[in-house]
Amino acid sequence: MTARTFVLAATVVSSLALGGCAFLPTGMPSASPTPTPSPTMSAEPAPDFFPEGDAQDNKAYFDWVLKSLSAGDLKQPGRAMVNALDRAGFRKKSMQVTQERTKTNLVADSVIIAVRMGRSCLVGQRTYKGKYYSSIESALKTGGCLIGATRTIDW
Repeated sequence: MTARTFVLAATVVSSLALGGCAFLPTGMPSASPTPTPSPTMSAEPAPDFFPEGDAQDNKAYFDWVLKSLSAGDLKQPGRAMVNALDRAGFRKKSMQVTQERTKTNLVADSVIIAVRMGRSCLVGQRTYKGKYYSSIESALKTGGCLIGATRTIDW
């Protein structure tokens, strides 16, 4: 088997394996976060923000800020999410965000942003199709929230 054939086969098997996760029966729990529907415009009032609070205290506010972005067609979703959270009061130096493009220069399937608050992280994900998901995760021992290479927030 050539290297190219092996990579192609591994990609197909991975896609099928991950695609099978979508066929779980409705009543069965899954390890992935529960999706939060994305409104076109948020008519609900802003939840309270607690700058000295933890991730649990601020999850509703974090979601409220990012849901409004998920509904739009954003050319730079990572930058837009960072800017929105920064304007909303979250500290930019506590944030991490994934790349918007893959190493082969394709649009990423999703962009993930995380904000460390104490020992926990608020993690939000905007998919290419505009869906929004979020969760609260434990902070890593390294001090961050996301594993792997992240985009430098230098603006």
